[in-house]
Amino acid sequence: MSMYKKVLFLAALGYAVPHHACNATPWLEVKPSYFFFTAAPMRDVYRHGGFEVQGSVSVPVCANLDLYGSIGYREAWGRALNSGEKTSLRVIPVDFGVKPTFNFCERWYYFFTIGPRYFHFNQQNKSPYVDCKISSDGMGFFINTGFNVLLADSVLLGLFGEYSFERKGVWPNKSGVFSNGSVQIGGFAAGVSVGYAF
Repeated sequence: MSMYKKVLFLAALGYAVPHHACNATPWLEVKPSYFFFTAAPMRDVYRHGGFEVQGSVSVPVCANLDLYGSIGYREAWGRALNSGEKTSLRVIPVDFGVKPTFNFCERWYYFFTIGPRYFHFNQQNKSPYVDCKISSDGMGFFINTGFNVLLADSVLLGLFGEYSFERKGVWPNKSGVFSNGSVQIGGFAAGVSVGYAF
């Protein structure tokens, strides 16, 4: 390739990349969802699943690839297996990841996101046989996928599904209480998203 053609090629490439970058824009979203547990002990205690809401931001770094971050809040209510006393679980997940995004039909976007998750959980128990409060934190991962549509005035509406893996060792302080030491408190979430494209 001649020097002339190389210069023209680099000039065209230099024009195309910023032109694409200026069309890509950060997204800010609020994502309420229904959450259900995948591990049998958690499903048995929290039979009706729980509610989760997340706030997320996606920032484009190159064509079809965003950096993703979110913080959420999950709560579930249930009853102890043998005694029936009330119990509640609250989880705060913090996610960082990469989000490939693909545009089709002009205003529609398909995406999937994967990355590590830090989580903090707190369980409140009314049972006299287990600790009244159990709290800890840990590391896991998440993956989600879905569709967004860009409406007028930069408003986003979407549907998404998410899987999270959040395994944590739990060792009770009360004597005579058995625990296998490890439980998966993650699971599946399905919901809608409302957002804004800047």
